[in-house]
Amino acid sequence: MLLFLPDRADNPFWGPYGEFADAVADSIGVDLSVIFAATNDRSDYMERLRAALSAPSKPDYVAVLPYFGAVRAFMEETAWHGVPIVTLNSELGRRDLAEIGMPRERYENWILKSRADDEEAGFLLAKAVDKAARERFGRVAEGTVTITALGGNQLASSSLYRREGLERFVRDSGGLAALNQFVFTDWSYERGKEVAEGLIRRYPATQAIWAANLPLGLAVSDSWNAMARNRLAPAMGLVSGPFDDRALDGIENGTFSAVVGGHFLEGGIVMVLLLDHFNGLDFYDDIGTGFRVPFKAVDRDNVEEIRTALGRRDWHGQDFTHLSKCHHDGLTHYDFSLDTVFPR
Repeated sequence: MLLFLPDRADNPFWGPYGEFADAVADSIGVDLSVIFAATNDRSDYMERLRAALSAPSKPDYVAVLPYFGAVRAFMEETAWHGVPIVTLNSELGRRDLAEIGMPRERYENWILKSRADDEEAGFLLAKAVDKAARERFGRVAEGTVTITALGGNQLASSSLYRREGLERFVRDSGGLAALNQFVFTDWSYERGKEVAEGLIRRYPATQAIWAANLPLGLAVSDSWNAMARNRLAPAMGLVSGPFDDRALDGIENGTFSAVVGGHFLEGGIVMVLLLDHFNGLDFYDDIGTGFRVPFKAVDRDNVEEIRTALGRRDWHGQDFTHLSKCHHDGLTHYDFSLDTVFPR
């Protein structure tokens, strides 16, 4: 199996993503090659895929990130070579979906569309910072909590879905939560600092801050400490897919009230599904052709539990066969929650 990732191995998200996938593959008996491409370079990514498919020994499966505007080329290339394909991490763009349809329709070799449940991540983060703000500011049940938000790239589906989750929480709150402003960024710490400083000046009394990733969360925290150290800080929360140690440290030292993450597990989950599929146990009967990777919210009450589950983040040598149906005849339904992946 080949897993193509869109960044270098030292990327703080894609590095752990690839390492976990490799550890699961090793545990369950899958011959996996993780291929890291140049950072967000669609052309390099496509060249690496074509080279792999043209090699004398073709893979049994490939898993790719659905770059906007390139998905049809991925499908055509793998279909011509007769190799099943899985799309990962992100939802496809509307134009791509219009061109290629859904898995196992126009392209029968496209067997699974997996993505992080970013809408739920945005919702869980909003819920967590709202709860923390009520505790911090003594907001009684009828009090409105004001939330200020920093999003990622406005063209990234993960960023858009996370915003939708935040907006759903505000909408469902019945007026108990209000959004001061949502500002897109480029995901970076540097742009996050610029945006955070402007938002803090504009909304100095905000009670909660919602950040779409770790660099933005760090930017907000640093900006607040530089500009408003003497004021009671808002409840700050962020999304960190691999539960980065800096994020968990922030919970323990009180910088952050909540961290939502866990979708770095996706690569390992896909390894399990493809092994079972290869052995005649089609996951379609259980999860269909679409899978959303679950997220988990972490706060001071369960941060130690998460640290224990993740251990030293050296997953090689751990046993993940309990996740696979072909390793466990009695397993009737997949459960890829964090608590099941890392049983106590």
